[in-house]
Amino acid sequence: MNKKLLKWFIILLPAIAILLFLLIIALIPNKTEELPKIKYKDFTTKDSRVTFSLDEKYKQEEKGEYDLYLNYNNEKIVGVFTYNLNEYEQNSSKEILDNRARSFLSTKQNMKLFKKETKTELEDKTITTVEYSGKTDKSSECVYIISVIDFKNDPNYVVYINEVILKNQYELNIREMNNILQSAKLN
Repeated sequence: MNKKLLKWFIILLPAIAILLFLLIIALIPNKTEELPKIKYKDFTTKDSRVTFSLDEKYKQEEKGEYDLYLNYNNEKIVGVFTYNLNEYEQNSSKEILDNRARSFLSTKQNMKLFKKETKTELEDKTITTVEYSGKTDKSSECVYIISVIDFKNDPNYVVYINEVILKNQYELNIREMNNILQSAKLN
């Protein structure tokens, strides 16, 4: 009789354990943290030709000769210049990217190439980007994302953008910075 009882015990014990495990899992509340919904706001360049869609927490500021300057708590900065190639000596977005990047970087010290030049082809535009990292006398270690956007509907119109983010928050913010570039719409 003990052998029969032991045999049933060996068969039933794993089944009972599996049922208990499934019951425990079913009783554990399934709380998934919802990410806060981002409210977007459109920001337009001074010439009203280009609109970017960003988190509404960005603040627009008047800064130097920028056609659009946006700041998120001094942790993320987006600066935009617009160019009509017919009005400038540069004949291409590549020339603008190289000249503006050289000029921008000449005001900084200890800059290093962080990510080599890339091109992103989208339906309505081409985005060319290069990234540098470094620290200035007045800043923390940052990544400078320098880009130009060529719009397919107006090949003579180019947008130059420099985005600045803290280097220690690069992985957290780079997707947002790329989304900002991709949000550019020619009006």
